[in-house]
Amino acid sequence: MALRQNLAAEIPLDLREADELLAKYGRWAKDRRRYERCGSAEGAYKAPPNDDDRQPKMPTLTLSEAMACQRALAGVPQVERIVLGVLYIPRKVPVEVQLRRLNVPPRLSRERHLSGLRMWWNRLRLRVDMH
Repeated sequence: MALRQNLAAEIPLDLREADELLAKYGRWAKDRRRYERCGSAEGAYKAPPNDDDRQPKMPTLTLSEAMACQRALAGVPQVERIVLGVLYIPRKVPVEVQLRRLNVPPRLSRERHLSGLRMWWNRLRLRVDMH
């Protein structure tokens, strides 16, 4: 994940995989309600498969992977979970504005990002190891 105006922590090597997976989860959470067809009057139009001029879709998570990510995220304390949601789930409102509205200064955002990511990753790995 790219650093956003020094609002996100620098990701250590041992958390790179967690960062990538949480970014995938964020894209899944943003796109989960997107419809597969166009809003034509008949409701029957389906967009053609990827043409040569289109960018291929980023690989997404399976439903079971997404649910495991979501359950692990639910176990992270709220203050860290809020920062993770702001940083990883794309929204129309810029990250800087969201954090300012939540009264989370950049230093605190970086701290909560790193600690929240570590807690989430530990919870996810424990849940996966148990099953």
